Amino acid sequence: MPPFFRLLSRVLLRLTLLVSGVMLLYVCLAIVLGLLPNNRDWKNPKDGITIWLTTNGVHAALILPRQNQQMDWTPIFAPAHTKTGKLDPNWDTISFGWGDRKFFLETPTWNDLSASTAIYALSGLDHAVMHVDYDEAPLDDPDTIALKLSPEAYARLVAYILASVQTDAHGQPLWIEGHSYGPGDAFYGARGSYSLVRTCNQWVRDALAAAGTRVPLWSPFDKPLFWQLRESTH
Repeated sequence: MPPFFRLLSRVLLRLTLLVSGVMLLYVCLAIVLGLLPNNRDWKNPKDGITIWLTTNGVHAALILPRQNQQMDWTPIFAPAHTKTGKLDPNWDTISFGWGDRKFFLETPTWNDLSASTAIYALSGLDHAVMHVDYDEAPLDDPDTIALKLSPEAYARLVAYILASVQTDAHGQPLWIEGHSYGPGDAFYGARGSYSLVRTCNQWVRDALAAAGTRVPLWSPFDKPLFWQLRESTH
């Protein structure tokens, strides 16, 4: 083998080992910090406002009441922005998921995911979006945990969500027209950028921490959120 190709082979091998080592370290840190709780003493109360933590197996989101005495989301996230253009009477909840703009808008299904989209999302160079979805309350869903929040804790959660959304000069969320996954959802501009450190699941973690629930110290993946909250709901 010519010297140039031997050198190139060594460089590529070292780069591969370096990337593999960084990825292994990242996963190990996520597991260790995911097992360590913040707000350790929080227990799911019997009474309060019900919210839900949910996941599609990779991406976590929060489900809240569409309307209660404290908050009516419909004037903020207009049902007219959904594909149906109106509110179904059975849609009694609203879900919030934060993430990378290109990833969210261009991958409605996992089959649509490309390597370039994934790499660009992890780079932290893109803007974030908020995925908002009106739907029925989840019942007997193994990928969902019901939580109870006091009115004060719920108010903090609402404030965190609202602070995460980009708004126009009139204080209204910036709707991203022409994008949806189903009949009751829409996308809006969000503050911040997705990265390896601050993922969609970390946004959910920070939202729950603002409400005072038990959460992992760090949760770039969805599973640690469920590990910690199942400790507090049983």
